[in-house]
Amino acid sequence: MVNKMEKWFIANKKADFDAIGKHFGISPILARIITNRGIIGEKNIHEYLFGTINNLYSPYLMKDMEKGINILVNGINENKKIRVVQDYDVDGCMSGYILVTALKRCGADADYDVPDRKSEGYGINERIIRNAKADGVDILLTCDNGIAAINEVKLAKQLGLTVIVSDHHEVQYEHTENGPNYIIPEADAVIDIKRPDCDYPFKQLCGAGIAYKIAECLYEKFGIAKGELYKLMQFAAVATVCDIVDLTGENRIITREGMKILDKTENFGMRALLDRCLKPGEKISVGRIGFFIGPVINAGGRMSTSILAMHLFFSKSRDEAENILDELITYNNERKKATEDAVGKIVSELGDDAENSNVIIKYIPDCHESVAGIAAGRVKDIYHRPVIVLTDSSDENSIKGSARSVEGFDIFERIMTCRDLLSRFGGHPMAAGLTLEKKNFDEFVRRMNEPGWPEGADKFKRIVIDAAVPFSKINSNLVNETALIEPCGKANTKPVFAAKNVSIRRAMILGKNKNVLKLYLDDGTTELEAIWFGDVDKVVENIKAKYGDKQVSNMFAGKENNVYTDIIYVPKINKYNGFERIQLDITSFRW
Repeated sequence: MVNKMEKWFIANKKADFDAIGKHFGISPILARIITNRGIIGEKNIHEYLFGTINNLYSPYLMKDMEKGINILVNGINENKKIRVVQDYDVDGCMSGYILVTALKRCGADADYDVPDRKSEGYGINERIIRNAKADGVDILLTCDNGIAAINEVKLAKQLGLTVIVSDHHEVQYEHTENGPNYIIPEADAVIDIKRPDCDYPFKQLCGAGIAYKIAECLYEKFGIAKGELYKLMQFAAVATVCDIVDLTGENRIITREGMKILDKTENFGMRALLDRCLKPGEKISVGRIGFFIGPVINAGGRMSTSILAMHLFFSKSRDEAENILDELITYNNERKKATEDAVGKIVSELGDDAENSNVIIKYIPDCHESVAGIAAGRVKDIYHRPVIVLTDSSDENSIKGSARSVEGFDIFERIMTCRDLLSRFGGHPMAAGLTLEKKNFDEFVRRMNEPGWPEGADKFKRIVIDAAVPFSKINSNLVNETALIEPCGKANTKPVFAAKNVSIRRAMILGKNKNVLKLYLDDGTTELEAIWFGDVDKVVENIKAKYGDKQVSNMFAGKENNVYTDIIYVPKINKYNGFERIQLDITSFRW
């Protein structure tokens, strides 16, 4: 559909695609796609196409990893009580599951705690720390949180607890005349790849990726077979997809290898989840993880408690897992409705004001706080602006919420300029959470928008096309070959092709909700079937505005017409009733 917030560009990176293709046994088109993703040089291309678990870096390259592992090993040997403190989202749950499982496998007296999203908010807090002290806990190990918990770590140390922070979020800092002064918690070990003094080569791991690395070290220390370690990679893969970190480098290997293990999972909770979301014979995919598994896991923390998700994965039987899963799916349905209500309200209130804001900031008192981040992401996609959605907190004088940003606009850095107005915050360039007093809201809005748009960042969505490929070149060999770049996601997108001035021979509206447009397209060389999912009415309105009612009527009747369009598409093989045929999934139109 025509979208004034997006612009199309054809990638123009240069290389000898024929030579690359010949060397690696791939087509020149695939060589171009790989080059477009910044994969340059024989070593990098080989790792991209054929990288395995053996290509992962040593965990000990992380700052404080050795120190943290020694604390845990000594604690296990001395029978000290260890408590894992996780976040309540998918990454937090997967991190917590990995660490608790690994610690117990190594003989630790280990359990976990998680903050309540509604009453406590993100990260380790005073209640968790004091409960740990009262329960006789010796070592607190955070995962997917802790790097911003300066005061909380200080309290834990004052109470005599040993604290290990494992996190992947940005390190807070203060601006000084000599540059940024980074503020790192005074824990016994702080394992965070974003530390400026951490030399770990890959900086995009999620919390569960770091948890897996800790598990790897523990298993090595206690002589546990690699095969057992690898079973934990499925949980790191799910977190990597759902936390929307870059699917490049180590994340790509963790996800690809983890999904192989996930397909054959023996975990009762994960098996129940997969069986609910997959069709018979269907293999797990990034899309299924992101759009079904992730939201269901998240639903517990959003609408009730994430302990439900932990109970799911620690289930001792399939029946137990199914009962918990039923509850999570019910919560997920409630979450969907709450999200739709919040997005609808924000969009209706914004009107044309959205284009006048550099950062859209909305305070919606009755928005369910657990969906603030999802709503911010949805509104961000509509207007291509960073969005912060705030709602009431348990403290009547404060409001809290979530931020989501667009490529090129570092929302964490922008929020850092207002840290004096905030009670707490944390995050990374694309997403953040924050709390502030109501009296500071207007000043916060003013200061967040005052610097304007970052230099070099686009105020529109940049659609980068891999190549303009004629339909005659689209065949099953090409589609199957493009599977080599899977798993696809952030920073490693699916191959995107374009075709210009394509004739629409025939159109059909399908689906129970009339939200599927099936087209028969001819680019002058070949006719192919295509599918578009979305607001069909708007697409038809655009065609009528360009070509008139008569031409549209002929198009739907399969009669001769003069309707043409430019399209961006992803080719796939559609399997139905034992037959296979090429089908184009259209992602954008231009009239």
